[in-house]
Amino acid sequence: MARLTGRQLSHDVLEQYRFRAIELRKKGWQVNKIAEAFGVNRRAVTRWFTLHRQHGKKALRSRKAAGPIPKLTSAEMQKVLSLLKKSPEEYGFEIPLWTCRTLQQLIQEKLHKHLDISTIWRWLISWGLTNQVPDRRALEINENEVKRWLKETWPKIQAHARRWQAMLYFQDEAGVSLTPALGKTWAPKGKTPILKVTGNRGSFCVSSAVSPAGRMVFRIEKKTVNAHTFIDFLKQILRQHPFRKIIIVVDRAPVHRAQYVQQFVEQNKKRFALYYLPSYAPELNPDEEVWNHLKNNKLKAHQAKTKKEFKPLLFAKMKSLQMSPTLIKSFFFIYGL
Repeated sequence: MARLTGRQLSHDVLEQYRFRAIELRKKGWQVNKIAEAFGVNRRAVTRWFTLHRQHGKKALRSRKAAGPIPKLTSAEMQKVLSLLKKSPEEYGFEIPLWTCRTLQQLIQEKLHKHLDISTIWRWLISWGLTNQVPDRRALEINENEVKRWLKETWPKIQAHARRWQAMLYFQDEAGVSLTPALGKTWAPKGKTPILKVTGNRGSFCVSSAVSPAGRMVFRIEKKTVNAHTFIDFLKQILRQHPFRKIIIVVDRAPVHRAQYVQQFVEQNKKRFALYYLPSYAPELNPDEEVWNHLKNNKLKAHQAKTKKEFKPLLFAKMKSLQMSPTLIKSFFFIYGL
């Protein structure tokens, strides 16, 4: 019978062998016979008897291996976590993104220890960190202006809407390309699937406005948006609510602030009001979520090949969004509405 080593047997099996060996020894079995019966080395059996004699039965129980000694102490791990609270730029790195390689270099510099990239990746996962795509935010944004708008202008808009009993909308325009966002799919490891989409170029400009009440007005523009097309869209919203006053919040794009637009607002001031968001603050406009949902969900991996095929598909997807008031209401999460 071939002799087995401890590495070839499970911990539970070895534990039972050790206990059984003691019982057989008490019955007068010889070491060689016990080793032969279990198919293990004679020296292993002798070692079991020595442990039992010196420390009793508890010494024969299986114990979980201690495992490798961590390359970083608990204090050093806490140090690494504190380093991650700052931007890599503050430590002299060119790009403000934390990667395993960036962290590897910083640990080498701060703690004088070299860690493998795979080790750093496992630790980051165990610490509850995830690899994320950061939200995009303009460098030019004035945070103080955003805070002031939320604290002063937004309450003013809400009070105006209550006073007028008006319909409140946030409005925006966006270009929607014929080239789709792809998203992710399941596939065998190492075999990246190929998804065929059109290589043709083309896009449509779409205007939309969303309300905290879950309503949406939209249209696919026939040409590039300018002050005149913007006012045409405002008139469309007014026609949607012939007996209501309307308040609309827009960004500070030039077409929204044109003199022709200001004249339109003045001419209709008894029924219509226009407010502006701070510069470079798209996150304050819930209508931005329309484009995010449209491009990354509704139109993800679409198979339209030409603008002629794409336009009815685009209209159908916008229409399905319009028919989802609960989803539209969720776009106003930033305002707690």
